[in-house]
Amino acid sequence: MKLPKGHLRALLSLMLVMTITTLFTLRSYAAIDTKSEALAQDCTGTLTVKSGSVTVNGNASQTGATIMTGSVVATSGNGDVVIDMGAAGRVEVKGSTTVTITCVGGAIQIRTNCSKTEIDVKVGTVSVTTPNTETIETGKEKDFGGPVDATLSAGASIEVECEGRKAAGGLFVGPGLLGLLALIGVGAAVATGIAIGEGDTGGAGEVSPSNP
Repeated sequence: MKLPKGHLRALLSLMLVMTITTLFTLRSYAAIDTKSEALAQDCTGTLTVKSGSVTVNGNASQTGATIMTGSVVATSGNGDVVIDMGAAGRVEVKGSTTVTITCVGGAIQIRTNCSKTEIDVKVGTVSVTTPNTETIETGKEKDFGGPVDATLSAGASIEVECEGRKAAGGLFVGPGLLGLLALIGVGAAVATGIAIGEGDTGGAGEVSPSNP
């Protein structure tokens, strides 16, 4: 069934509006991400592998590797690694543990992804915000029944270990997905424009039968 030309033009206009809106949203997200990255890029660390194996952002790593803010460090079952962030502090990651390391304003922040998290504070203090709010003092050890978000005091040294890994869920809508939506919108608009063009051509080419 062929839509009237007026309806096709209205559809094309709607597609163009959606595409432009998506592109502007994409630019806004990109600007926010750039600002967030600038705030987070505050310090780096050095990896030391004491035993076992370790991956950083999914890639096998060895002693001497540079740990950037936002790095995801995962150890093997017998793994034991140390992340030295200089004056900001030191994090020792025990076996079968996955930790995301960030550094904002000179303070180390960690996020685990486990069914159980154990934090042992050797030097300084650790301020936990998830799953509950509390401060762990020097020489104290604390177990948590799930993932943990925490911030180390300047120069703190801790050990962190997981038991089990919590599966991540939910949909993250970021610039990549928005870009895909924008491309889909552009493709739909182009396809609609082609359809209109074919409709116009078809109409112009029709010849009325002549009466003998």
